[in-house]
Amino acid sequence: MTADNEQPFIDQISLSTVDARVYEAIATLEFIGYQVKTADIATSAGLDERTVRQALSSLTGRGLLVTKGAGADPSYEPAYRGWSAAPEQGANPKR
Repeated sequence: MTADNEQPFIDQISLSTVDARVYEAIATLEFIGYQVKTADIATSAGLDERTVRQALSSLTGRGLLVTKGAGADPSYEPAYRGWSAAPEQGANPKR
């Protein structure tokens, strides 16, 4: 048993398969410089737009995504960028 100050960090986030596909599509497209909209996500994730909208509602409601822009079809991006294949690089250097 470890002391409280030695307790490892445990990430409690869980995603459904659909939510994970939508999040991954957004993270990938946003990282390479796209302003990611619903149609882009649907195409990238291989899902219909209705399913994508439901997942977007769930992910934004849970604080995992943020929206940018006003109107009927805002763009989406991850709320946190603490994850990365290269931890010192939270955003695409070409942006």
